[in-house]
Amino acid sequence: MYTKPLVRSWLLGNLVIALLCSACVSPGPKVRQEKEAAAPYNHDLVMGILWQQHSGEYAALCYQAFNAGKAYIASLPLGEKPAVVFDIDETLLDNSKYAAWMVCTGNPWGNDTWEAWCHAREADAVPGSRDFALFLREQGIELFYISNRPASTTASTIENLQSLGFPLADADHVFLQESTSDKNPRLDRIRALGYDILLLAGDSLEDFDSTTRKWTNQERRAWADAKKDGFGAYRIVLPNAVYGTFESAIVPNYYGLSLEEKARARLEKIHSWKPSAAQD
Repeated sequence: MYTKPLVRSWLLGNLVIALLCSACVSPGPKVRQEKEAAAPYNHDLVMGILWQQHSGEYAALCYQAFNAGKAYIASLPLGEKPAVVFDIDETLLDNSKYAAWMVCTGNPWGNDTWEAWCHAREADAVPGSRDFALFLREQGIELFYISNRPASTTASTIENLQSLGFPLADADHVFLQESTSDKNPRLDRIRALGYDILLLAGDSLEDFDSTTRKWTNQERRAWADAKKDGFGAYRIVLPNAVYGTFESAIVPNYYGLSLEEKARARLEKIHSWKPSAAQD
């Protein structure tokens, strides 16, 4: 049985710890307001996160994409300097834990927390991605990794890729964002080295064509329809239900809207069944 002095000591100790913790981590008024505003918006991510982290269907789609890539590469005559270019996030590295952190804490996406996540080097491999990369190396194909992660995270990104067994993950093959998010200059840099890019793998249309970055979703859909024969061949698309630049194309100036206006715009864009009066 606790004596009264021990109880008082235990309570005082816990009070001190609580006060110290609150002093260290208690957010200021602006941060609290941002978190409160972001919390309901973040809940829109929950089903996508659950699907990506737990569903067999997500894994199956990833395996399907990489199997298609293997079949396509196997059908090609390889030249002197063949290469394959990968996007990184949601193509090789699964960042759903960062999105889950946003939901669990109520924090909005931010450059500083995204960089902190990248530096943590805790992303898991997308199902089938490492096996596909190793398959390509067995064929003598050079690998390059192009991502719009900030260049300040280059070392951490390389370490994360290396820890998961991705080959050629080094400063000569990993090109992150420096002056522009347009990936074409980095692709041109690879071609200037004499490489023939046989295949591009990514989760967003601009991983294949940077001109799609500022298009409407109607234009993006039309581009995909026009290029349909290349998917599953020299364009391998990985599933991503958590985020993407398609979101910024929902309505003009999407990122200039408030969180409530964004949520309203998303609801207005979904196509809903309208039952007849009799069914109502």
